[in-house]
Amino acid sequence: MSGFDPRGAAHYLALFQAELKVRGYRTGKRITNDLITRWPLRKAEETRNNSKIGKSSSSELSFLHWDDIARANWPRHPLEILRQVLSYASFYFFKGKFLKVARLCPGVALCGAYPLLFGCLALTCSLTTALILLEMMHRLDLEAGYQFIALGIGLLTLFSAWKLAEKIGLIWLTRSILFTHRLGQAKEKDLRKRISKLADELIKIEKDNPAQRILIIGHSSGSFVLAMLAAQLKRNEKAKAILARIELLTLGQNLTNLSIYPEAKPFREDLKLLADEPRLPWRDVTSEQDLLCFAGVNPFTSCGITLPKGQSYPKMEIISLKSPAKNHPNKNILLNQFKIHFDYLRNHCSSVDLPGLLTNSVNKSIQ
Repeated sequence: MSGFDPRGAAHYLALFQAELKVRGYRTGKRITNDLITRWPLRKAEETRNNSKIGKSSSSELSFLHWDDIARANWPRHPLEILRQVLSYASFYFFKGKFLKVARLCPGVALCGAYPLLFGCLALTCSLTTALILLEMMHRLDLEAGYQFIALGIGLLTLFSAWKLAEKIGLIWLTRSILFTHRLGQAKEKDLRKRISKLADELIKIEKDNPAQRILIIGHSSGSFVLAMLAAQLKRNEKAKAILARIELLTLGQNLTNLSIYPEAKPFREDLKLLADEPRLPWRDVTSEQDLLCFAGVNPFTSCGITLPKGQSYPKMEIISLKSPAKNHPNKNILLNQFKIHFDYLRNHCSSVDLPGLLTNSVNKSIQ
């Protein structure tokens, strides 16, 4: 389950194909119904012999779609984004939410403030540029018509800031924050309906073609979609037969984002259900180098859900995404956040070894 990524299944398929190729695996023919897109995984040499296809497949990569719902709630026009950002800023800064998030994870708090800070800086630069030009024209006693040139250059500065924001991934981050804000306020109904459909579809697939092991992976914002889906499966009577084979893995999770919303009661109910025995095995992997996730923050305790003493759930791991060989200085870590946030999925992240988990046919627990 991907995060808020409008590039959809094609982007992740390309990413995984590159990572799996190093392991000697290829993806087979795509199977899709617009809810779940599936690709069988096979050894590269097996795909050369069509007679073996279907018999030797040990694993299957599946992409659970909720990306179309994210796109449907994706503000496109800069003025609409500005309007929503201002509404979010009012909630985030003037209702104490920034300080609450900062106490849990300073890096995430800074990321939440980043769009507004960048917008204020861009607006300040634009106004300053226009005012300086106007002052220069006034001193040179130029005709009034030149004032429009100053205005045009000021607007051009804003446009340049927009293009820069797109290039560095800030627009993507802003839309992700705004969608999470909408979900936290319980305004997003379509996602709940999609979760129910995905649960039914998974049950159907498992009935027709049972698997030894079902590993549900949620990356970034996909972590709260994973929690919603896992809870829906636990409450679905038809899913009882497959619950014992389900394991959960969250990578770079931001589940705690929803803890600051009083209206996010359905999400808290989902977490309470997941905390009830029998629990699904759940491994949570985060990194302090990844400022887009809540590194080491337990989603249950941050949402005020008490777990039995002595028990840690999920099993939480904090790993390093900083390559010792490259020895990146901290300033490069800050400038490469959007790349680092995807490093959990790559071959060089041996602490997770996601390509290995995808190709491992042994029924071995992630815990």
